[in-house]
Amino acid sequence: DSFHVELQEFREFREFRVCRHSVPPFIPLERLSQEFLPRDPREFLGILLQHLNAFVARRHQLQKFQVRIPK
Repeated sequence: DSFHVELQEFREFREFRVCRHSVPPFIPLERLSQEFLPRDPREFLGILLQHLNAFVARRHQLQKFQVRIPK
């Protein structure tokens, strides 16, 4: 799976903001960006990666489960 997050740097405020992304809407991207981007962009990306990995893993588990138990 491939997701993208485009960050824009505001030098006058010394911070980043999310411009565009393909992150699923149920992942709290706005909250994460407000909480972590101003102080630690690497931590923001790390936590976002955890959310995305969990989503992909759960989706994969669901696909395997549906193959085992057909409708």
